[in-house]
Amino acid sequence: MMASDLPTTYLDYADAFKFYSQRTADDLAWANANLTPVNDGPWDDVPSAQVYYIGINAVGERIKLSQISGFWRYKPSNVELAGSDASSRHQSYYLAGEPGSVAVVRIELGPSMPGILIERPKGSQPVQSTGLIDGKDFYFRESDGFWSLSVGGADVVEQPDWYYEEEHDTPDDLSEEAVYSLIAKGAALLRSGTPTMAVEQ
Repeated sequence: MMASDLPTTYLDYADAFKFYSQRTADDLAWANANLTPVNDGPWDDVPSAQVYYIGINAVGERIKLSQISGFWRYKPSNVELAGSDASSRHQSYYLAGEPGSVAVVRIELGPSMPGILIERPKGSQPVQSTGLIDGKDFYFRESDGFWSLSVGGADVVEQPDWYYEEEHDTPDDLSEEAVYSLIAKGAALLRSGTPTMAVEQ
């Protein structure tokens, strides 16, 4: 669904690596000139890390993210963290970057909407997107002709403050524009006071 921003002229791994290395260097240079890093962590015995969060819009412009969604917070790579409940599963996080060093997290953004910050959708069956609606985390999911939007809460996926689900008439793969339209519809329902639904398990 999401097209690669790798230029089509790059035909081998060496050129692709050079492209991504230069892009990372450009992002870090921009961050150092424009942003203050966020201190994330520590995680158990892993030290905290300084992280620059940069939104990248559809035309490749770098945008400062004034609010950081909980979904986008930095986690160290290849580290297993135990949950507070001894019976809960361990969670493994994978994100490039060395703990304790300055890192750049690039977040591919969808279109700008009032009060809404959207990550470009990923996947197919399900299609998923995350972001913020009026400062609260949201999680969007579509699969098999049904879409849902969860907003807020300590666990926005499992126990959101607000949840809405609906069948739609385009059960095949959604376009990015259709996803953004559904997120905007869900946000409008939330803002109009539509009661929450029971979360489907």
